[in-house]
Amino acid sequence: MLQKAFALIAAIAAADDEDGRARLICDGAPAAMRQPESVEAIAAAVLTSEDPQAEAASALLSAALDEARMARENGLPEGAAFIAAVEERFAEENEARPFPIEMRGRLARIHARAGLVPPVYAVLTPEVIAAEGRGVEVVPNIDALFAGILRDVGDAPLQVHAALSELLAGLMPDARAMLAGMIVERPEALEARLGLYWLLDPDPDLRLASATALLRRAEGRSLGAEAARLLPAVRKWLPAEPARAAVDATLRRWMQGGGAVAEPLKVRIARTAASLPDGVGAQSLVAAIEIGGQKGVAMAMLKQGYGVKDAFILPCTNLREQRLTLERIQDEINVIDIDPEALAGALARAIGEGLAAGLCPAPGLVDLAELLEADALVPAPSDAEATLAAMGALERLAVPSAARRGALVKDSAHWMDRFGEAATWFEDTAELRAAIARARTDKGRETAVWKHLETRRDWWARHFAVCAATLKAGPETADWLSFAAVADALLDGRSMKRIPIMAEIAARTLEAWHAMQDAPSNAGTSSGIRALLAHAGISEAYLQGYLTALAIAPRMPSHQDWLGPLLDGIEFPGEGALQHLLDALIDAANGINEAAADQGTMAGWIAALDPPNLQDWAAGFSDLVAVTRRHWPARSLAADDKRVLRDIASVVEGADGQALRRLLPAWIARRYELRR
Repeated sequence: MLQKAFALIAAIAAADDEDGRARLICDGAPAAMRQPESVEAIAAAVLTSEDPQAEAASALLSAALDEARMARENGLPEGAAFIAAVEERFAEENEARPFPIEMRGRLARIHARAGLVPPVYAVLTPEVIAAEGRGVEVVPNIDALFAGILRDVGDAPLQVHAALSELLAGLMPDARAMLAGMIVERPEALEARLGLYWLLDPDPDLRLASATALLRRAEGRSLGAEAARLLPAVRKWLPAEPARAAVDATLRRWMQGGGAVAEPLKVRIARTAASLPDGVGAQSLVAAIEIGGQKGVAMAMLKQGYGVKDAFILPCTNLREQRLTLERIQDEINVIDIDPEALAGALARAIGEGLAAGLCPAPGLVDLAELLEADALVPAPSDAEATLAAMGALERLAVPSAARRGALVKDSAHWMDRFGEAATWFEDTAELRAAIARARTDKGRETAVWKHLETRRDWWARHFAVCAATLKAGPETADWLSFAAVADALLDGRSMKRIPIMAEIAARTLEAWHAMQDAPSNAGTSSGIRALLAHAGISEAYLQGYLTALAIAPRMPSHQDWLGPLLDGIEFPGEGALQHLLDALIDAANGINEAAADQGTMAGWIAALDPPNLQDWAAGFSDLVAVTRRHWPARSLAADDKRVLRDIASVVEGADGQALRRLLPAWIARRYELRR
């Protein structure tokens, strides 16, 4: 794993374009997170003095920590394990040789980007400052700080806030709050908007510092009409604490002094859409908007148990860009159109849920507040019963007979076929994995799942109530009452085994557990299949190279052409082993065939191969070409193609493959398109 991590970091550092770099990070981060041993390689690169390597490793580490944070939130053990491994590795390094100020700043930014509080080794303590003899020079000049940020990220307030928050993350809490207050107290409109964002910071001391600075601005008549217009809405999202009391005082002082409140912006909402919540309760909201002639796409991500996790507006220069942005979002998320009122209702529920858990909504909600009436974003009850009551579901369900309500519940048997998000509706936590693993029989494992689901009755009731509210607000409303009926049945204590969707969730939960015991690799081969191939001397890297060549052969070989040479001489122990292997190889070939067109995916796979595995990969590729030679006619290959094939063959003989790594992803994608 260490060699794979080093290779991936090198590929990220060498990436020629930002999209390719982002794809490598996106694909590599989850794999790194699932392998705590990769921390050694990543940490070594982060701590190096080579800027490209350190920057690449920092980006990968931050993305992997973000994956780990989300996994930990969802109760998955790999998330906590990776975070613990990172903290242990850097703590040991810091203990042996304390990190200098610049390295602490780098580590603080890495953690802040991942939504984590920087550990002690990333914090700028007075002792560290004194040890380096730097004195007050580590306190930034605010004018210079703003100039640098505006140059790097532009003047979009939310981006400025994110950049500043990263820079402040490594300070001691009192220093961070003091500096944030100093920034907010400056008289410009940008700083006032930053103050509104920081009112929603997870740190209550920073919230209070921001509120106090806004009060001083009100006293000095510099609060600003725009901040005064938004402040009443933000005030409703705060817990009962000193910061909210300071906001109340700010509003009183501003109004008593005759301060103006800006008129609402002219907003046109052209379209609103939402996804159904996924298996961890995450739901996306999308709106195509126009504010004062500026087009954009507003987005929010809600998550059960956390409230508003993220919110922002993507600016668009014109209608075409707005449409393309929406299309790109729809390619990644299944959404249905909903009424604008439902958008506000979903946000209000999420705000209420967050407050009940002691969490403020994401700072970007301030920007979304400009799209909706302030009264629409008042925190609302978010439990299943309140959600059902608010949409009128309880009244509707009181009218039909018991038989009709039962039919509505039974209709949930068809949800998996109707809704794409339902594929993610299963349970997976550390505790559940352990409970299933302890069982010795299939019946015992099934019992463990049902016992766990019973503890999640309220969670799933709310989940389906939110689905009902979303569907009721959409154009196709036929299914909403069925979702409401299931939520109501769960609240009433009906046996989960008599609710079809819960039976399906239980079955999928067991399927997911079994799949983890035989987890797929990048090449799509299971551990059992790898074992069968290994005793024949066929490595996973060899198979990946072999099937990659198959995917881009100028003429498609028959199954007999490529399977026969691959399996020749292998003995298959156990009944059905041969068919099992054949099925898995076909699936793996199909998976690599789909991936071959994606240069980013191929780059990630190839970057993960250490030198011996790259040699195996090249051997597999060359062998497929050799056994299907008539499917590689010379007239179909350009001079560049023949040169790459020679380079692949030379790696088999032991030549260095670093130059080939950089060429392969684009070449494979090009050859795949030519074959098509």
